[in-house]
Amino acid sequence: MANVFIGAPVRNRAWIMERHLQSLKQQTVNKQFFYILNDSEDQTEQILNDHQISYLTHNLGKTFGHLRGQYAYHNLALLRNILVDEFLKSDCDYLFSIDTDIIIPEHSLEQLIENDKDICAMLIRNHPRIKAHNAMIGGKHVPEFSEGIIPVDLTGAVYLIKREVIEAGVRYGSHPIGEDAPFCEQAQQLGYELYVDTRLRPVHAYEKGVELVAELAGT
Repeated sequence: MANVFIGAPVRNRAWIMERHLQSLKQQTVNKQFFYILNDSEDQTEQILNDHQISYLTHNLGKTFGHLRGQYAYHNLALLRNILVDEFLKSDCDYLFSIDTDIIIPEHSLEQLIENDKDICAMLIRNHPRIKAHNAMIGGKHVPEFSEGIIPVDLTGAVYLIKREVIEAGVRYGSHPIGEDAPFCEQAQQLGYELYVDTRLRPVHAYEKGVELVAELAGT
């Protein structure tokens, strides 16, 4: 069975962290957790300890707020690349990059592995008012996806990456639309393919009391 390394930067997410972790723990794959705790002031660290989750504290200072849109993409890229370094120290076959406001469905991680793609995401809705998802084609948001495993040019938030992609040197970087963009661009330049499996639609806890689930075309 494949070994999956699961992790993300995390900061002040105590309000959703329990559900996030439980959704990951119920996945029936061999998994290893590792989070990068940064400048957190709430009970996030306690929750990680309660769940016996491995983490590294890497504080960058509180120049930027922790709320949506206040993060510096440069800082997120730095933190995610630390996570990549930790992944490479492991013997895991896959890196599962997931934001801590995502609650994934049962058996969804197994499905991503079964798809056997270089990089494969689940589909989330990014915003409560704009029809935008965590997948773009030709530099544009796709307002409605059909059901299936669909090739895309850019993804983020919740995606499985084969070890060979990381070993080839693909890394996160600073970019106006997010740290995942340079990762996806580098991967494609090296010949790796990106997909989104629209059958897998996690809950995106956009903020307290606002939970988004992507809808498919024709539904």
